[in-house]
Amino acid sequence: METLFKEFKIENNKFIYIPLYTFLKEKIERKELKNKLPSIRKISNFLNISPNTVAKAYSELEKINYVQSFKGSGFFINSNFLFEKKEKNFILENDDFYNVNHSLKIDFINSTPNFSFLPISDIKYAINHILDRDKELALINEGPLGNMELRVAINLSLKNLNISTEIDNIHILSGAQQGIDLISKTLAFSKDNIAIESPTYLGAIKSFKSQDFTIIKINIEKDGLNIFELEKILLKTRIKFIYLMANFQTPTGINLSLKKRKKLLYLADKFDFFIIEDDSSSDLYYSELPPLPLKSLDKNDRVIYVKSFSKIFMPGFRLGFIIVPKLLLPSFLNNKFLSDTNTSSLYQKSFALLLNDGSIEKHMNSCRKQLNSIQNIIIEELLKISNIKFFIPSGGCSLWIELPKNVSSKSVYNKLLRENIGIVPGIDYGFDNFIKLNFSRIEKKDIPEGISRLKFAIDFFQELNLGKLE
Repeated sequence: METLFKEFKIENNKFIYIPLYTFLKEKIERKELKNKLPSIRKISNFLNISPNTVAKAYSELEKINYVQSFKGSGFFINSNFLFEKKEKNFILENDDFYNVNHSLKIDFINSTPNFSFLPISDIKYAINHILDRDKELALINEGPLGNMELRVAINLSLKNLNISTEIDNIHILSGAQQGIDLISKTLAFSKDNIAIESPTYLGAIKSFKSQDFTIIKINIEKDGLNIFELEKILLKTRIKFIYLMANFQTPTGINLSLKKRKKLLYLADKFDFFIIEDDSSSDLYYSELPPLPLKSLDKNDRVIYVKSFSKIFMPGFRLGFIIVPKLLLPSFLNNKFLSDTNTSSLYQKSFALLLNDGSIEKHMNSCRKQLNSIQNIIIEELLKISNIKFFIPSGGCSLWIELPKNVSSKSVYNKLLRENIGIVPGIDYGFDNFIKLNFSRIEKKDIPEGISRLKFAIDFFQELNLGKLE
């Protein structure tokens, strides 16, 4: 102990855990400290400092994955910390990674459909039918506008959502992300002001940052976007558009209230901006009737409606569509032609067939029942954790959970990942005391164990940061 701490000096009595943390971190990096850290009590007695101070320093080391704690056994040094630190940073910064991690024992990360949910027989029938019907024409590229058969089918289905538009305004996408990229390029240029909900979909933020927009964040309340906050901003700042999800918002699951929808449309007219409505999850509703999109209230072509079918259909098909106001069509089509990204004609025609014959709605009914059942089981288990808060959405396939204030989502994420359990840390969204649980891929049998491990991780870090662990 004397040899280890002979170079360690306490300059003053403030924030002692910081120099202790820095000292131990350097010792680990130089490999002068191996295997296991001395016990909290032993260091506390030797340095004549509070056990809470030592525990805090150890906690900070665990947050950056230099050490790993085991209840009753102490803190063990992660011998591969340099590699794992890079790997964890990659995971946290690249949300695409979440959809390719196949090594998880319990998966609350993946947001793609459970393979057992996919209507393989229907898809096989549709593809074979189109190939038999259209022969080689089924494989010909139809261009960036999209297949007319699918556009007509989509237009017909939109009437069930009280959306009335022209077929010329509907354009097929290779997923919602392409639509967000293209329409934002159409609406704004570098340094222009745009607004987003906070938190919001990471893919959209990535797109807006890559285009060098000035991003203004608007907080979310229990009934959706803080309209009062937005209005105050609009009085002094001109924005080109606001990006939001009116139904089952990502990651919170909140729906925008009717009162706020009407006010938002009023503000869009008054202050001359557009609204990009990303509607990726509204098909996954658990109520008797589907929630109507914001677009259904739009009388002045202020709402640009973007929808993806990736969460309900084969993700590899990358199908979606956008409704573009006539005023913006020339610029949007120019950007779409330049993007040179076209969705398979065979996939488009196959989806049109399934949409027209009712197979998609039949599939969705099945998905809604299964996901609602899974959500209910998760909620039942989460209610056993007394120190968290969460909102129960009426649809979608994720839950946004507030952790105790002194518990970091990154710490919980790293601890569970070492047990092959995946969660989405809220730090990715800029909210470090929240986590997101995606449950589109989770197996019912794994839920009790997964939530139990989550509870243990939360309790562990809360007790550690409160100084109850020595």
